[in-house]
Amino acid sequence: MRPVRVFYTKKDTAKYISHLDINRCFQRAIRRAGVSIWYTEGFNPHAYITFALPLSLGYESECETMDMRLLDEMPLEEVKERLNRALPEGLRVYRVAEPVEKPDAILWADYRVVLAAKGAEPGQAAEKLREYLSRETLPVIKRTKRGEKEIDLRPYLQLLEFSAGEEETELLLRLAAGGEMNVNPTLVLDSFCGACGMELEYVKVARTAVWDKKGEKFA
Repeated sequence: MRPVRVFYTKKDTAKYISHLDINRCFQRAIRRAGVSIWYTEGFNPHAYITFALPLSLGYESECETMDMRLLDEMPLEEVKERLNRALPEGLRVYRVAEPVEKPDAILWADYRVVLAAKGAEPGQAAEKLREYLSRETLPVIKRTKRGEKEIDLRPYLQLLEFSAGEEETELLLRLAAGGEMNVNPTLVLDSFCGACGMELEYVKVARTAVWDKKGEKFA
């Protein structure tokens, strides 16, 4: 039994596939591709596949991962090609490799965000957003399994890039990710809108990288 990690992108209409349906989609693709993997034991066995960092509905991604265990010897390039022939449009495997780090090593994730504000003067939303993200503290209400609690986003947020056009604002955010603290870009934007009295016309979000505790890309 050989553990492998599948690296794939999720784009276009695939961004509207929920995490639960992504799980089902990959199980079907694995069967159609003729890739033999390990199934759990018991009365109702199911494919043993795990996703390191589930993606929010409506987000695109250039760096998703799924782990599985191969039962038969097969070149990893062939596994990639077989899966790509079986996956629907918008899901594309770009690499299959043996895992290096466990998912609990994930610490940060990068998100490219493009947005436009509703009813705002050109540049107004960008100016307010830049000011908001520069504040020393960013108190927000975060929902957890135990209910709601107030946290300060400042230690869990880094603004890496900021570009303001006449209509759109584009930014690259690095946010805490993983089991210890997971910050969603929607939480940041909702907090900004509430604090600054803004309403967004549209938002496009894409995850571009995932980083481990060593400061290296998750692999």
